[in-house]
Amino acid sequence: MPKQKPIPPEDLIIPPQDNRICGSICVFQMTAVLSSVALVYLTVAVYMPTLRAFQSGVSEIPAMCTTTRVYKNDECVWVTCGEWCLSKSSGACEQIFVNLRYNGSELIFENCTNTANKTCYGIDQENAKKSRCIVDECKNLTGTFNCTKGTCINITDAFECVFKDTELPLKCSGRRGKITCIEMDGLQSCNRGTCEKIKTPYNCDRRCVDIPTRNKNVIILSGDKVYLSQCQRAIATIPDEEPKTVWTEDDDNILVASCYTIKNTTQGVIATDCINGSLLSKEFLTDLANFTYLTYLSVVNTVLLDPERKIAPPEADLLIANESRLHINMEGCVNTLSDECKEFFREYGKDGTDHNARARFPCFYAESDPNKVMARFDLEGTYRHFLVASILPSILFVVSCVMLVFCQKTVEVGDDAKMRFKGCAGSDLILGPGDKSVSANNLGDGGGGDSVMAL
Repeated sequence: MPKQKPIPPEDLIIPPQDNRICGSICVFQMTAVLSSVALVYLTVAVYMPTLRAFQSGVSEIPAMCTTTRVYKNDECVWVTCGEWCLSKSSGACEQIFVNLRYNGSELIFENCTNTANKTCYGIDQENAKKSRCIVDECKNLTGTFNCTKGTCINITDAFECVFKDTELPLKCSGRRGKITCIEMDGLQSCNRGTCEKIKTPYNCDRRCVDIPTRNKNVIILSGDKVYLSQCQRAIATIPDEEPKTVWTEDDDNILVASCYTIKNTTQGVIATDCINGSLLSKEFLTDLANFTYLTYLSVVNTVLLDPERKIAPPEADLLIANESRLHINMEGCVNTLSDECKEFFREYGKDGTDHNARARFPCFYAESDPNKVMARFDLEGTYRHFLVASILPSILFVVSCVMLVFCQKTVEVGDDAKMRFKGCAGSDLILGPGDKSVSANNLGDGGGGDSVMAL
């Protein structure tokens, strides 16, 4: 097929336009539309939540929360964490309940030597091997298993359970084994596929033994970790008061406490949010101890660290509310769409049912409603986001609208269907070598002249 001959510009039905003018108008129109849509969306996503945050009365000074239970509700009135704030669902969801309390004490341990750290790992629920009875994976179970609706995890290597009574055995092997055990739930003692549910009361001790307690006079528990050392003194830092020594090695006893964080600094070992401080006689410990026994000692409070119950007091003295509802933030949802809620439940949903330490974390609440707490609350950051979300799209919207009005007033379409700025009619006289143009002086002579300006 022969190559098509190009059509001269003067023979086109619509002559070529000024690309700069057309492009600028398109950009301004697109910016005006997108910024207006952003303002509407940000009203729900940023502006209204910011207003609610400043009117909520929530204190910026965090308290402390401990997860008590995670409840799977089929019909949720409130949610702990939702993945998209604009489409909050009322269906099934997971809800986290916590105990809310005041902060504990900050203790500084000086001149500590002979230090030992021990981490007692439990069962990693996410990565542990799971046996599903519905696919006939429970027919050879042997040991102690923690089962949830027919899905069992082996906890034999991590815990040693002592119990008295069990329910009638279920045979998970054989032709109907997977049907028999499809709803198996709770703690099970199994032997070659025959499982018996362990009745309460029972005691499961974590197999974390051989913790060296010899020549240690300070024992600090933090979640699944144990810090042991031989220190010279313990100093309590109290707000608006001078630091004071609350314990020395001359007391010839053992200080046991449960703290949120433990940091080794140049000032000494700093432990924050310490509660259940106890002074124990050295007779309570031998050369070695297990994790369960140390946890028990931290709760018993044989002799309080402070008779006035102000320094590392019992947890019950600091309690504000039981069974408070936990939300990830004021709205109970996030807009990142990156499975953020999944990570949130993994970190904050540790309620101790898997025999691991319960989640313990700073949280925020309003004194008028202590039954609702938030894991994230930052008024300063919320205000910064509000400024960016309001100023940037507003400026873009105003500038784009002003430029569109400017184009409307200054751009015209001539008789040749070509856009140009007003007052720039002579710009079309600038031609290339050999081109011709009708003189502007001859445009109004009634067409009687044929004067041509050759450039």
